[in-house]
Amino acid sequence: MTDLPVPLRVRRGRSPNCSAVGSVVGLALVSAVVGAAIVNAFADRLARWIAGPPGDASPSGGGSSTEGGPSSAGGSGPPTVEDQDAPPRLRREAFGGILAWADPPALLHLDHAGVAALPASTPWGPGNVDVPGALRAPTEVHVSVTDRCPVACTGCYLEASPEAREEPSLAVLRDQLDQSAAAGVFEVAFGGGEAALREDLLDLAEHARARGLVPNLTTSGFGVTPERAPRMAALFGQVNVSLDGLPGAYEAVRGWSGAARGFEALRVLRDAGAAVGVNTVVTSQNLRHLPALAAALADLGVVEWQWLRFKPSGRGADTYERFVLAPDDASSLWPLALDLEARHGLTIRFDCAMVPFIAEHVDAPSLARTLDVSGCVAGERLITRSAAGRWKPCSFAAEDSDDAPLAEAWRQDPTLRAWRAFADALPAPCSTCPWADVCRGGCRVVSRHVTGESLRPDPECARVREHRQ
Repeated sequence: MTDLPVPLRVRRGRSPNCSAVGSVVGLALVSAVVGAAIVNAFADRLARWIAGPPGDASPSGGGSSTEGGPSSAGGSGPPTVEDQDAPPRLRREAFGGILAWADPPALLHLDHAGVAALPASTPWGPGNVDVPGALRAPTEVHVSVTDRCPVACTGCYLEASPEAREEPSLAVLRDQLDQSAAAGVFEVAFGGGEAALREDLLDLAEHARARGLVPNLTTSGFGVTPERAPRMAALFGQVNVSLDGLPGAYEAVRGWSGAARGFEALRVLRDAGAAVGVNTVVTSQNLRHLPALAAALADLGVVEWQWLRFKPSGRGADTYERFVLAPDDASSLWPLALDLEARHGLTIRFDCAMVPFIAEHVDAPSLARTLDVSGCVAGERLITRSAAGRWKPCSFAAEDSDDAPLAEAWRQDPTLRAWRAFADALPAPCSTCPWADVCRGGCRVVSRHVTGESLRPDPECARVREHRQ
């Protein structure tokens, strides 16, 4: 087994929204034993695939799998990763390639020797043009299918409202999915506004599946019904429900009473067999209520919980000072996540904008690299398509570009190129930080709002604050 490849990086899980690429946090980043167990589990799965793809001589014989141990401090041992019927997909990259498994979902980065060791039967897709500072194509594309929403949340990054200003046609969206598939994209995240209000959303998800893409969804619960839920469960890789707190805390953040709707959507999706998670935007208004929400989610059987940083975009720019975490509160997120994982067996993920808040607690970033935890990946592995048909680095970015085919925009868009160049040559204090290649300078959206410039070190990072003082 010593001659078999070991992944350079392992990214687990789905990306139901464009902030979801921050990856699993918790015990995996502070325990070398736990981190190694995760990597070894997928290396073992890779070895079994090389030895004999499912259907030939798979020792596991298919079946379900679990990987709930080490990523949660309350877990019960190393993850088990079993081969599934669907073969992994390979996309060539300058360093070797990315191998994408569907279930349990994971992206394995392999070097050239690892790619050469794969069975000849491994399906592989496009990925032949090098893009400086980025992968050859996005791994995830976020597609806003509408800017319509029945409510107008206080801090909505899109300024969504009940009256749609932009809602692309099904034909236009199908073309965007076709372009994504042709480029070698693995997953597409549907968002809005409220994406689930589109009557043709499930037809769109079916089209994505037919093109080899895994569709995911973020919803506040509107449009999630017992009648639609079974088809949602069959089509979506994962559905994340936006839930910023129990009643009271939810209203303080969103400005309307939506907690009951969110919890009902979780129950309906769970009962239909869907893979579900929860998105929570962490703010000064709901921080102290997170333990109560954690207990409620655990009671409901939710195991994956995504924490997102509040972004000063759209209406969020006007309310940012009201919702932003104080420095001490931001510093408290990491120990709080460890505590809630331990007490409730939850898997907590930090979004890409929250990585600076990890860096101040964890001295050695080596495990973060191996587990593919990353800060801002906009333009490096992620791109967003707005409801107006414009490409943007991420859903929260103010900058957008003229309409262009995905492959052309990925290589040539000036904003994407500028964001990549910034991450490749970070200024002080990022330039001397051991987390520089992981954090990538922090959140560009926050930098733009606070400093007036996107391409500045994240002003809310503890190291940046200390440097400025």
